[in-house]
Amino acid sequence: MEKRLLLGKLIKWILIIGTIIFLYFHFSVFVPIIMAFITALVLEPLVKWFQFRLRTNKRLIPVSISFTLFVLVIGVVIHFTTTYLVREAIKFIYRLPHYMIEINGFIDQLIRDFNKAIADVPQKDLIIRELEQQSQMALAKTQMLSQTAIPTLAQWIQGIPNMIVVTLIYLITLFLLSLDMPSIIQNFYAHFQEGTSQKLKFIFQRLSKVFTGFLKAQVLISIVIFAVAYVGLLYITPKNALIMAIIIWIIDVIPLIGSIVILLPWSLYTLVSGDTTTGLQLVTLTIILLILRRTLEPKIMGDQIGLSALPTLLSIYFGFYFFGFLGMFIGPLLFIAYRSAVEVGIIRTNFKL
Repeated sequence: MEKRLLLGKLIKWILIIGTIIFLYFHFSVFVPIIMAFITALVLEPLVKWFQFRLRTNKRLIPVSISFTLFVLVIGVVIHFTTTYLVREAIKFIYRLPHYMIEINGFIDQLIRDFNKAIADVPQKDLIIRELEQQSQMALAKTQMLSQTAIPTLAQWIQGIPNMIVVTLIYLITLFLLSLDMPSIIQNFYAHFQEGTSQKLKFIFQRLSKVFTGFLKAQVLISIVIFAVAYVGLLYITPKNALIMAIIIWIIDVIPLIGSIVILLPWSLYTLVSGDTTTGLQLVTLTIILLILRRTLEPKIMGDQIGLSALPTLLSIYFGFYFFGFLGMFIGPLLFIAYRSAVEVGIIRTNFKL
């Protein structure tokens, strides 16, 4: 009898570990489904609020309203940000040859000035020859990059149909999961004993608070980023300060990328165009915003989700390392889940070596 129980536990753990390994190596396939489920959980309080306001136990109308509002908000944000980014990217790509000519002229002038400066230096011919070779190599690499930019953009455009299919799967899955969310949660807990079920409810309640805290932290950080960007742009370029600060504020939510997507191409464009002062000011603003986000994010997120700055930073880093972009959200959630499991006794760490 004991052997059967041990064998059953062994098989169960083998299946669990095998499932985890399978999900790890095929994680990208399940991303739309996982994101749809997480979004459905986030929208669940809104659905319940509409149920209460409409005084109905049926979920179809509340889910439809919540789903429509969600799609509208996301659609408006994506429309404005994508339109601007694509327009500016196309402008930049088609002006790259012109930039190459200007850069080439700038390098030639720099070499001439350098030749004058080292006219009396011994072995100057060797130095000049080496610098010319290095500059020509750098220019050749830059030209190759400009030539591959348009094909890369074309490949990205060819991938749009696949992106549309994945988005449709995500939206349909989100709607269906929202409709059946209460029964999904009930069926999930039904597979556990009463004690284990209560412990899991405690863990998921903590995770829910963590996720809410994460959203609050992102809002707080984004407010600081918007304020600093707006003040900086008022000094640098007052005409476009508000609209550009709003775009930077929206884009800055993207981890490890953020405002650099807007400010770096903008600063490079102004530098190449000859407006060195504005370009350097934009580069300085970019660095300030990056430092602000990387400094504030661990502290504010830690305060909101109940972790100190160091565990928050480490969970974000390891999450990104193992799971990529989504890992920056998954990492803190996994750490909170682990700590909650230790608190309720599902995982025991009170051992001594």
